[in-house]
Amino acid sequence: MSEAGQTPVNQPPPTFEPNAELEYLLAGAQTGKVSIITVYQALLRAPLYAMFDRSMDPENLDTSANALVFETGDMGNLMVLFTAPEHSERISSDLGEFAHPGQLAGEYVVGSLAADTGIILNPGHEYGMKLSAAGLARLKGDFGTRAGPQGGSGEPGAGGGPQGGASGSAPPGGGMPFPRLN
Repeated sequence: MSEAGQTPVNQPPPTFEPNAELEYLLAGAQTGKVSIITVYQALLRAPLYAMFDRSMDPENLDTSANALVFETGDMGNLMVLFTAPEHSERISSDLGEFAHPGQLAGEYVVGSLAADTGIILNPGHEYGMKLSAAGLARLKGDFGTRAGPQGGSGEPGAGGGPQGGASGSAPPGGGMPFPRLN
């Protein structure tokens, strides 16, 4: 059983009312009213919240932090992400050291994950999705990414950071170093 105020993992999730663009689009995609392409485009624009092994203070970013990645049998490695930090509260007590949500730009996540890692968005909630590493590769190929938390110059391929989210790397032109994504 989880701590007071949290829903145990084996119980149905609390009511999840969409309140961000990506959440509305995920809900629409489930009913067939929104194309998956529109969802992917919103994923690249959205702020996402990864679960880290330490607090992620945006003013004093700890670049040695590691994000939670599950190994699955059917989809390989999946990085755990949420569309809002409060959506992680239901499971955070069960994540041990990885109970600290930290915000990352969707485009940074898609552009920086290692080639063998996909994503699971809003696990345990009604509006979410899984995207395999191969699916992320197609997304990168179809839409491109700038792979930087603050984005880049707006030019395709600009902005920065190394593939794989190497710890401590700074974006071209300065800025905050990147946390390690897997």
